[in-house]
Amino acid sequence: MADVPERLPEPAETTDSPANRQRLLVVSPPASRTTHKDGRPVTSLATVFGRFAEMQHLVGDQVVALEDLVQQQGQQLAEVSAQLPDMKERINWLIATYYEDDRDMQCIRERLARQESGLATLTEAVRGLCEAQAQWKQTMDQLLQILGRAQSTPVPAPPRWGE
Repeated sequence: MADVPERLPEPAETTDSPANRQRLLVVSPPASRTTHKDGRPVTSLATVFGRFAEMQHLVGDQVVALEDLVQQQGQQLAEVSAQLPDMKERINWLIATYYEDDRDMQCIRERLARQESGLATLTEAVRGLCEAQAQWKQTMDQLLQILGRAQSTPVPAPPRWGE
């Protein structure tokens, strides 16, 4: 029997991150078959069992790598799930803060609306007072003009009766 040199392919590396690189085996067709002188194929059992042992070893390595990956992902999930209560608390706090801020802003808007209404009323009252003052001033000016004309003509003194 002629021993054909067997060559196992190198495992190909695949995965998303360099920290989680795993090895996958790419299997080539068996090279342990040889042809005998009479033309029929002959397989060496030693070669077959050797390849079986190598394959078993490679599968074992892959199983160990998968177990490590599963354990690592389990730890990551445990870390994330440990953070969930804190995240929920923060989210609830944000929602409560937003609700309180919205309620405060609504109160401020209502106060501003009342103050604007009061300011409009006050503005109208001041405008009315200014108009009334202007009318009073005009009336006083007219009265002063009338009194000024009346003063310009001397009024004779009343006669004395006993003199």
